[in-house]
Amino acid sequence: MDYEYYLQGMPEFETERLKLRRLAMSDAEDVYSFCSNPNVSDPMTWETNNSIDMTNDFLRMVTEGYEKGESGERAIEWKETGQVIGVAAFIGWSNVHQSAELGYFLSEDYWGRGIVTEALQELIYYGFDELDLNRIDGRCDTDNFGSQKVMKKLGMTYEGTLRKNEWIKGEFRDTQVYSILGSEYGV
Repeated sequence: MDYEYYLQGMPEFETERLKLRRLAMSDAEDVYSFCSNPNVSDPMTWETNNSIDMTNDFLRMVTEGYEKGESGERAIEWKETGQVIGVAAFIGWSNVHQSAELGYFLSEDYWGRGIVTEALQELIYYGFDELDLNRIDGRCDTDNFGSQKVMKKLGMTYEGTLRKNEWIKGEFRDTQVYSILGSEYGV
């Protein structure tokens, strides 16, 4: 399976409250509004966006990657307002092992409403149903309790902690790994 091909043509998804679509350069103000918040960026591998130029660089990289099948990012758009409030993504995948990793970040204004769970359920379904993945995993810092709750709500199993496995923002951090298999998901 060539996941890059499928990422090029990955459709939009719609839920009761959300639309998941490709990011666009016109989303810069919305994305900057939450990527410039240290509470959103601190648990992430990327730096707090201290200028709109940083956000534009991110959006440029993602939008250029769509055509090559290198970008699995989807804007999380709040349908009620049309505002982009976060990003949900396949951030890594293996054609050989039929696996993918999920990632996300969300505006602090929308934390605690089940939005990420709602968005990632769409990607998980697509991953197992359309991409025929064997495994989908997610990772987070050991102190990112919100992400741990999201992965458990998605039916993912805690597999273990990778100790001091990533150098992020001046320190080595531990990473918790969660996963769900296609056979567990039921597709």
